[in-house]
Amino acid sequence: MIKPRRRPYRSSLHVIKSIVELINKMQDKEKADEVFEMCIKYLLNVRDDIEIEELERTAKEESVERGELIMSIAEKLREEGIEKGIEKGIEKGIEKGKIEGKKEVAINVLSRRFGNELTEELKGKIRNADDKAINYIGDNLLEITIEELKEILK
Repeated sequence: MIKPRRRPYRSSLHVIKSIVELINKMQDKEKADEVFEMCIKYLLNVRDDIEIEELERTAKEESVERGELIMSIAEKLREEGIEKGIEKGIEKGIEKGKIEGKKEVAINVLSRRFGNELTEELKGKIRNADDKAINYIGDNLLEITIEELKEILK
């Protein structure tokens, strides 16, 4: 059985130099920029040993235009990253708000059911409970006893 020949590991900067050299040979500048952008985005997604500044410097050594294009690509990627971060933050905030809402509903319902037996200490424990405990309490609001509640919140 013939084993495929593996290429030796090449540094990201060496790969980028090769890409810039090849792309500089393309006739269609617009297409070359498009291919270059795709290659850079691919490398940034699959390699974790690339620094944008180093990438820019390496590309500028081969072509000033490519160095400038890298910076515009980097800016786009930063903006996309910021947008994704904001979206994730909003999602986490919404999820946290839902859990906090469940906690307050549980406290209100249990306060009506148990009156003074639901002490401030128990209310505090409900507010600090994890999602699993809150979901269990919420699913059993009408059946749970004060003893069960105390046991769950230990």
